[in-house]
Amino acid sequence: MKSRLVALMLLAFAITLAGCSVRMKAKTSQDEQATSPPSQPSKTPMLGVCILLPKEPSQLPDFTAAIRKAGFGWIQTDIPLSRINPDEGVYNFNYGNFETALKALRQAGLHILLKFLGQADWISRDPKGPHADWDETINLTPPSDKAKWQEVVRQVVRRYGAYCQAWQIGNEPDGGGFFRGSADDYMAYLEWTATAIRSVQPNAIIVAGELFRGLVEPNSYGDVLRKLVRRPDLFDVLSVHYPLAPPEHAGSMDDYLQAMREAKIVKPIWNTEQLAGITCDYTPEGTTTHIRTEGALRLSPLKAVAHSLALGCEKVFLFSWNYDENSIAYRPDVQTECRVASTNLDGATFVRKLDFVDRDLTVYLFRHRDGDHVLTVWTEVKGKVALLRVKTERAIKVINHKGEVQTLMPKDGQVKIDAEFCPKVVRSLSESVQVWRD
Repeated sequence: MKSRLVALMLLAFAITLAGCSVRMKAKTSQDEQATSPPSQPSKTPMLGVCILLPKEPSQLPDFTAAIRKAGFGWIQTDIPLSRINPDEGVYNFNYGNFETALKALRQAGLHILLKFLGQADWISRDPKGPHADWDETINLTPPSDKAKWQEVVRQVVRRYGAYCQAWQIGNEPDGGGFFRGSADDYMAYLEWTATAIRSVQPNAIIVAGELFRGLVEPNSYGDVLRKLVRRPDLFDVLSVHYPLAPPEHAGSMDDYLQAMREAKIVKPIWNTEQLAGITCDYTPEGTTTHIRTEGALRLSPLKAVAHSLALGCEKVFLFSWNYDENSIAYRPDVQTECRVASTNLDGATFVRKLDFVDRDLTVYLFRHRDGDHVLTVWTEVKGKVALLRVKTERAIKVINHKGEVQTLMPKDGQVKIDAEFCPKVVRSLSESVQVWRD
């Protein structure tokens, strides 16, 4: 996950630095939208970010304040289990001030998603087997003893459950290399871990999968999704990785929706790793951001979040806050666009895509829990502009990716909006809004 995604981000950054008047009423498209979007938005925030926790307590106030200022309501981080539990019966819960950081983040109002990813050698199936490249003490083979593993999990949940209710189990077990076992091994790992968590925290949110390959060939090493949806009792949320990416990097969202439909289960899907590390300002003319193409490596936060929500994801976690120097923590402009996405789409439910028979123009309609309706509009090619007319009898607000707000008054019952490569949000609309293109 980490090394592969960092490579993709660096590729995207390198690409970034490289150098008729037809009146048409929009229609609803069935493409790129969830089959059964949730009728009500989640009660917890929509936007999250993957982070590395600071090890110095003195850094925590500024660290948490910056994450909140950027609009994030969730953080996801790995449990350093090989450091916390290096030997049987030994627990150092505040290793590297880990617990101190969790407490500070929770006190700041952030929701926490903790991930079980590997463990120490003493409990691993193969003590000399594959280890994480970012921490040589993390053994990636499955635990070898059910009873001992469940006791470790219970100890962790008893301690960290004061700060966390959502638990991610595993990471890319369908072939990413971060779970070195078969699909059946992962299902056993999930059952052992979920059962132990719920024995301590009955209302825990079990986030399972962290899948990135979608539907692969039956009976293959990575055939986790088909097995997972046959055990809905073991999880509350299906977790996926960057479904907007090119096909060679990740499976499509349709795969996850199809698997859920075939299993006749309805559960939320969270996109827990989405690349969106640059804004529109630094890309040359002709740059594209079509999803499921190489252009998806250049997505900005607002585009990525709106696309993910429209595809059926309940929450979106951006990768990443501080994994490398190109991450969000080092880019104030990206932080600003994250805040625009959060401010305007948190508490919103996808309604429909407005289809202008133009793959270079994207317009989504969302319903906010406060009754307001919201449009997100942009073109997928830098330099392309589309003039839209919105039928309205009242003033509307247009917010650009920098958070700048413009109030537009209707003239003859219409307002004109330029859809450009840089994304915009349009507020104060009704569900029956009518939009035309000139």
